[in-house]
Amino acid sequence: MRKAQQSARTKRAVIDAAIALFSERGYRATSLKAIGERAGISHGVIPFHFGSKEGLLLAVVEACFQAFSEHVIGAPGATERDFGANDLQAFMEAQRRFADEHPETGRLFQVLMFEAIGPSPELRPHFEEFHRRIHTLGCAWVREGQRRGVLREDLDVDATVAGIIGFFTGVRTRSLLIGDEDVSRERIHAQMLSLIRRGATHDEEGEP
Repeated sequence: MRKAQQSARTKRAVIDAAIALFSERGYRATSLKAIGERAGISHGVIPFHFGSKEGLLLAVVEACFQAFSEHVIGAPGATERDFGANDLQAFMEAQRRFADEHPETGRLFQVLMFEAIGPSPELRPHFEEFHRRIHTLGCAWVREGQRRGVLREDLDVDATVAGIIGFFTGVRTRSLLIGDEDVSRERIHAQMLSLIRRGATHDEEGEP
């Protein structure tokens, strides 16, 4: 039991170190040696736990996906009675809180996403899979809203979810590039929530 606990702590330390360094330097420019130094272990231990640098990347993506899905996708937790604008607001606020409380994770995905598009195409399949998983979760959430009669039945589910994901990605990119001083993320999210209510729900505020 003690050995298993130690192994779990070591893996968590390595993942945390990789998140920090990948978000600072990108995947290709980060060595296992640097990750080991940040984690406080010999870098030779990392392949034992993760197989390779790519295996570590997969573990990092999975850890971030789990944290994101638990804090954001799972945030609404709606009952039959209150699913609707309140859930949409909870979803938007959960996403903003997650970005504020886990800034390295948000930066990590932006840095690696652009690296996957550019100098490190070997990353692209991993991020395509990540986006597919987020998209699938989002579509299930929207269809549940339609089933309950809160979200409009004529919504193009795939396009709606793709648009919302694109919105979050764009807000994170904007924040990293120019900050939030001129237009805060809180204001941007509030405006997006208003647009979603008007275009996607049957709530009174959203009625034409």
